[in-house]
Amino acid sequence: MKTIQDLKVVGTNARRVDAVEKVSGKAIYTSDIQLPGMAHARILRSPVAHARLVKVDASKVKELPGVIATLTRDDIQGFNFKYGATYKDQSIVATDKVRYVGDPVAAVLADTPEIAEAALELFEVEYDELPKVTNLEEALAPGAVQVHEGGVARAELRGSTYGAPERFSGSNICYYLTFAREEAEKGFAKADHIFEDTFRFQKVQHFSLEAHNNVAYYDGEKLTVWASCQDPFTLRDHLSGIFKLPCNRIRVIVPYVGGGYGGKLYVKAEPISAALSWMTRRPVKLQLSINESFKTVTRHPARVTVKTGVTKDGKLIARDCQVYMDTGAYADAGPRVTQKAGYRALGPYKIPYAKVEAHGVYSNTVPAGAFRGFGALQVTWAYESQMDMIADRLGLDPLEFRVKNLLKKGDLYTKGDTPVDCDLEEGLRKVADAIKWTEKSDKPNRAKGLSCCIKDAGGTYKVAGATVKMSSDGSVMLLTGTVEAGQGPRTALSQIVAEELAMPMDQIGVAQLDTDVTPYDISTSASSSTVVMGTAVQRASQDAKKQLLQCAAKVLKEKADTLTLKDGQVCTQSGQSLSFSKVIVDFFGSKAGEIIGKGLYKDKRSAKAVLGSTTTFWEVGWGGAEVEVDPETGRVELLNYVSACDAGKAINPEQCVGQDEGAVMFGIGHTLMEEMIYEDGQLLNGNMVDYRVPTFQDLPAGLHTILIENGNGPGPFGSKGIGEGGLLPVASAIANAVSRAVGVRIQDLPLTPPKIWRAIQAKG
Repeated sequence: MKTIQDLKVVGTNARRVDAVEKVSGKAIYTSDIQLPGMAHARILRSPVAHARLVKVDASKVKELPGVIATLTRDDIQGFNFKYGATYKDQSIVATDKVRYVGDPVAAVLADTPEIAEAALELFEVEYDELPKVTNLEEALAPGAVQVHEGGVARAELRGSTYGAPERFSGSNICYYLTFAREEAEKGFAKADHIFEDTFRFQKVQHFSLEAHNNVAYYDGEKLTVWASCQDPFTLRDHLSGIFKLPCNRIRVIVPYVGGGYGGKLYVKAEPISAALSWMTRRPVKLQLSINESFKTVTRHPARVTVKTGVTKDGKLIARDCQVYMDTGAYADAGPRVTQKAGYRALGPYKIPYAKVEAHGVYSNTVPAGAFRGFGALQVTWAYESQMDMIADRLGLDPLEFRVKNLLKKGDLYTKGDTPVDCDLEEGLRKVADAIKWTEKSDKPNRAKGLSCCIKDAGGTYKVAGATVKMSSDGSVMLLTGTVEAGQGPRTALSQIVAEELAMPMDQIGVAQLDTDVTPYDISTSASSSTVVMGTAVQRASQDAKKQLLQCAAKVLKEKADTLTLKDGQVCTQSGQSLSFSKVIVDFFGSKAGEIIGKGLYKDKRSAKAVLGSTTTFWEVGWGGAEVEVDPETGRVELLNYVSACDAGKAINPEQCVGQDEGAVMFGIGHTLMEEMIYEDGQLLNGNMVDYRVPTFQDLPAGLHTILIENGNGPGPFGSKGIGEGGLLPVASAIANAVSRAVGVRIQDLPLTPPKIWRAIQAKG
């Protein structure tokens, strides 16, 4: 077993293996795929938020020259047309009614994109409009119209059951989770102070540079899909159910993905193109616009009420969290996101008495699904804002108040789960020191804010496999199901192979992801690639190494356990060495054969764990912000931001810093500017002009990431995943700084200038 001090490749800033392809424009994305005879699809979307679908007539569309086929509710009856990440509540195109503005009603396939666009105008659709519910308050009101009529949904996913108790039947609540530490009311009875505050998180969009797109081709025997997605094996399984084909007759190929952030998990528009190809036996390209991606998936808006009991000496003793997540018109991953939001609502603190209730709620808006942070952002925004509010009310320093209540390394978050695996105080104090917490600004309306957040990481249940193939020339091909969406796994995983096999990086290639040949991976999500897939890759490399040494032992007539690997050579204790290629050629007797190493990772089930399986590792986000607020306009200038990141062991430090900085930029967006605006059920700003995301101009003058490496992670060489932690504390750290700067507390994101200005004026 190598110690960290022995590492040669892991821990270095190895050049990205996909760098040249991407900067030169040679990299192939799904939108680049061109096939002979390929036709182009477009989707007709509902202009109303909620209506019975009275008529869908495509007869005039079919008369347009260049139109190949149309897809309406009449054409999907032969398929299992219902699908969904958790509940099968969505159909390929609408059948009974539409449930949000943008709901697919029909589709057309034509020779060119221009003809397909023109054909959409020829559909004749009649809607019988219904009352709509477009936010949590409307959806939860007594007697509110139901987005989905019928019984309470129930579903099985990855061994867990999702649903809502029968008492919610007839309502828009589609999922419910509750858990407790000890009886909360007993704790509140012991508290000297009780504070209750409500916070709201807005609806935002992933805004990937590459909009959703795919190419599907059914040739009568096999359905092949080129998809910009993050979970090709899960997509394959869903398509298998929809089209009644065994998995070996469905092939999903994933080229490079131009950003995903969770928005390309689970089924999106792929069934539409697949159905059109099924009908026509033509390759079908379906390229959505950015505007259509806005109408495909979003992050959950939320309302979180936190009631906290505190003793007079500043110890947290009791907490009650009421979490409501707006999952939109269809559940998508909403039940799982709501589950995670509820589970993470108590934060990184030792609170002996606690109760959480989390509700997933349907509304007539764009479906909300997986998004970087996966339910954690909504609750971290709430509990870390309230921590500062409590400190202010009790006259305590926010840093010391947090430190007094933080969980310690080895403490249990809940019974049955993995103990906390890091020093929370260490990271928080590092951030406080870096931002010079104790130094007060000599300028007016300037102040600093802190935040400390934690999330269970790795996903609810993870399974991943990897294969390492060494050819007769000694080069290696790595096969994994991890999607390269810009985060750099091809490089980090190659570094793990290079470290284990003691060979140069330029002798390692990474195969294109193809479900026909790539080992299974449940999904690229939950900051899990380095830990979950990295472990599978490490085990596959170790398996290949073992076989290589056994081959070398026979060639060299030595014992395998006396041989070592160094710089692409097998070395004996006497100083003799053979190249990997020489070993393989001599063993097989010719330049033929190969060594194939296999590795598997599988999470542990636990009946004692609240969520049914233990967390793979704990992902922490520490953040410190310094702001200046203009009281005349309400504008917030972010002067300095410091993030601390517990990487365990950074496989590639430069990539780790880039991941963390990217997470911070995401946080700046939803904190200061991003929000999807609705009026009467219509999305007003679902485009690149009216929806503002942060640019380089919005970067703080100082942006710094502290990498904490204690080698205490479960991944290869003590590594942990870090993709989401930096995102969690941004909103509350900035809001806490704003409050300290101008004395106003904003509890609804985003922190826009008009909102802050009005609060300052109201304060007088």
